[in-house]
Amino acid sequence: MDFLTISELFLMLCFVIYMLASVKIAARKTTGSALAGVGGFTIALAIVLVLFTCLTGVEFCKDIAFALIVLSPVGTIAAASVLGGGEL
Repeated sequence: MDFLTISELFLMLCFVIYMLASVKIAARKTTGSALAGVGGFTIALAIVLVLFTCLTGVEFCKDIAFALIVLSPVGTIAAASVLGGGEL
């Protein structure tokens, strides 16, 4: 294994730990921390999927990561609008 592969695996491990921390943040009782935790989790998951694509060559993981990055803010804006008292 070369140095690049080892560094990519280490980066994936760091993002998995970040995903676990985001789940802990999302489990708090306030709405803001729940939205922040879910947002952090989706960003970390998208980066892990892109790194997985680089390591294995499975190309559809990159498409899934792109969909997560595009659709995550849409869900956050919709949830904030509903919680703020507005309608969709």
